[in-house]
Amino acid sequence: MFAGSSNGRTPPFGGGYLGSNPGPAAMDGKNKNAVEIYDLIAEDYAKKFDPIESDEDLRFLNFFLSHLKPKSTILDIGCGTGFSAGYFNENGMAVEGVDLSKNMIAIAKRNYPNIKFTIGDLREFSPQKPVNAVWAGYSLFHFEQTSLEKTLERIKTYLLPNGIFGLAMQEGVGEIELNEPFLPKKKIYIHLYTKEELVKILEKHGFEVINQDLKKTAEYEFPYNKILIIARLK
Repeated sequence: MFAGSSNGRTPPFGGGYLGSNPGPAAMDGKNKNAVEIYDLIAEDYAKKFDPIESDEDLRFLNFFLSHLKPKSTILDIGCGTGFSAGYFNENGMAVEGVDLSKNMIAIAKRNYPNIKFTIGDLREFSPQKPVNAVWAGYSLFHFEQTSLEKTLERIKTYLLPNGIFGLAMQEGVGEIELNEPFLPKKKIYIHLYTKEELVKILEKHGFEVINQDLKKTAEYEFPYNKILIIARLK
């Protein structure tokens, strides 16, 4: 899983539907398969990754927070088991999370009952109020590029002007299917990007890249370096 977690694994596509939010976008087989896998591994994932709080594991989260003002509002898209949302909340931010894996959301609600978590599709989800920042921690690389770009356009509808977007992705080239580390017999779709590709996509959709970071892969993560890009909505 990916969302919100600091470790390079994060659940897919996030999002619940509130008020006038539309229903989930149609999922292709790749998307549906990823969600099913995350539902299956949710408890094992939480046991493996949620207790981790080393400086290195928290590096991307702290780097993102360093660009925010105190008490900023954050939407964690693809929040998974809620680890990152919980960490942001502990650091004085007002957070809500969204993810498409119902089992991941169930864990997030159990572990962080004071935070609002909902189930839905990142490509169509909108919070009830605009936010100062959006965190997408390894939650968008199970999308094909067209869906990634659709999500960016959706983010622009609820991210405040000059708002901060934190995007953590797997570094590489092309589209692949890998064995899921927690379920080695099942394959999961991943779209890899270079830093240059991500910068170009973000700029195309009206974001200004203001900072970057990189870290090496670790045990139980997908075998690619991790890119963090901090962008500001123009």
